[in-house]
Amino acid sequence: MAKMGKDHGSEYHLRRYLTEARAQLSEAVQLSIQHVGAVMWITPEGDKEWKGMRFLSDDPLVAEKWKKFWPQRGNPPNWDAIARLDTGDRPEWLLLEAKANHPEFCSPPSGALGSSKDTIRKALGRTKHYLGVHRDFPWLGTYYQHANRLACLYFLNIIADVPARLIFVYFMGDRFPDSRRCPQTEAEWHKLIESCHSTLGLPQKHNLSDRIHEVFLPVLGTI
Repeated sequence: MAKMGKDHGSEYHLRRYLTEARAQLSEAVQLSIQHVGAVMWITPEGDKEWKGMRFLSDDPLVAEKWKKFWPQRGNPPNWDAIARLDTGDRPEWLLLEAKANHPEFCSPPSGALGSSKDTIRKALGRTKHYLGVHRDFPWLGTYYQHANRLACLYFLNIIADVPARLIFVYFMGDRFPDSRRCPQTEAEWHKLIESCHSTLGLPQKHNLSDRIHEVFLPVLGTI
């Protein structure tokens, strides 16, 4: 998620939903995953974004596997919000990534260097193989953020055996002071999403398709 603006940006709009329209946000998530149970939002300590797998800090086995899968130096994937579904014996985690404009959706390339970059490249390679993506598609460049979120989803469900879903929240109707492109409709977002999937070489259906969901929400109030 990009840096929060005073009255614009994905962080601003997501926080407004979480504080002013949490029931509406929960309902949209429930519809996207076709789940009727309660969505329990987990607030990180200090009200900051969750980083990496810290929301599973009470599970040392997951932490150890994560250390082998992803570099522990630098900035790990940050989650805009995390929620939990209590489904029987094991909870299911919902990892949210919110977007409100075109530039932040594209995201810059990976800034990792040396051994960290090698570790990330290996993790992305394993994810690509599992999803049926040809190894020649570059995942360290444009849409790197989208790619590393897929890698985290792969890690949780396949390597760590932790049930998890990835929820992309796309806000419609934002306005930025610098006039950057902000999709106003769901159709506009779909065009950008298709471009992302094409660049990353993602097939329409893959092994984690049923674990990835999209939620389209109008911004609250008048910007």
